[in-house]
Amino acid sequence: MMSATTSSSQEGLSDIGRQSTTTKISNNHQDNESDDNDFLRNSNMPNWKERIDISIAKSRKIRGSNYVQISTINYETMEPRCRTVVYRGFLKGMPFSAVKEVLPGGGMESDVVETVGQAEGDGVKKDDGYDCVMKMITDVRSNKVKELEMFHELKNGGKNANTVEMVWWFPKSSEQYRISGRLQFIGSNGPLFSYTDDATKDTTTNDANNAYLMAERKQQWGNLSDMAREQFYWEKPGIPHSSSLEEVEESKDAQPPAGGRDEDGKVLPPPDAFLIMLLYPVKIDYLRLTDNYRQIDEWDWSGGGGGCHWKSMRVNP
Repeated sequence: MMSATTSSSQEGLSDIGRQSTTTKISNNHQDNESDDNDFLRNSNMPNWKERIDISIAKSRKIRGSNYVQISTINYETMEPRCRTVVYRGFLKGMPFSAVKEVLPGGGMESDVVETVGQAEGDGVKKDDGYDCVMKMITDVRSNKVKELEMFHELKNGGKNANTVEMVWWFPKSSEQYRISGRLQFIGSNGPLFSYTDDATKDTTTNDANNAYLMAERKQQWGNLSDMAREQFYWEKPGIPHSSSLEEVEESKDAQPPAGGRDEDGKVLPPPDAFLIMLLYPVKIDYLRLTDNYRQIDEWDWSGGGGGCHWKSMRVNP
């Protein structure tokens, strides 16, 4: 038999999420239960987007609560790569035609083109649209971009494969979201890579989608701090740092514009190195450690006029 006192190596799921006092655990559990009950009184099982909106609101005042981990694959070595990035919000008003260009199965014919949702029930919830494209930023010279380029060149894993997984941990509510999906990088001319092979795209729709995405890129550039903007004018990431006196003197002659601003203090246009990095979720594995509740949400394209939706299912932790 196990002793009453267990070591840290014998901790279970609830132990990992345990807070400093029993009272806090009880309060947290009651809050989560209340949130679920509110949803269930008005509809069926809340999907992950409804849950994460609440998680974000609860953690908004916690420093670093918008730091997330992004994992990709280096297809040359087949090694995983993980890094921490800053989540910068969900895109609003994303054209659904742009979503269809990225998500697997999005090119299928359907009677529902610009809206999302179908009859409720069996884990299906009505929705107003695919309002869950997650926004971050990166440098065009980063390994993430090279890895996605390699994916498109090799089509490794098939056309419908996901290209990224995000992990987001909320310490205040002891919740974890594992978000699998597809990455898209937006540069000065629009998306860097295409997930479709359709050469007969509607050019008018395509131009409208690019205009929307480039406007989002421009707005995000203006929203950055001076220090963050300045980083995109630095020398190429990953090369040896300038250390000799001669190299230091040369680098002084090529100083980046302070704060990404001109001599009059106005923000310069975004350089080619600046990209917004978009994550299109496809599958979410949600875990709440206060009561070991686990739920899987998957994006489902239902053709034949059925629309498209998030399908949610509770599973064993």
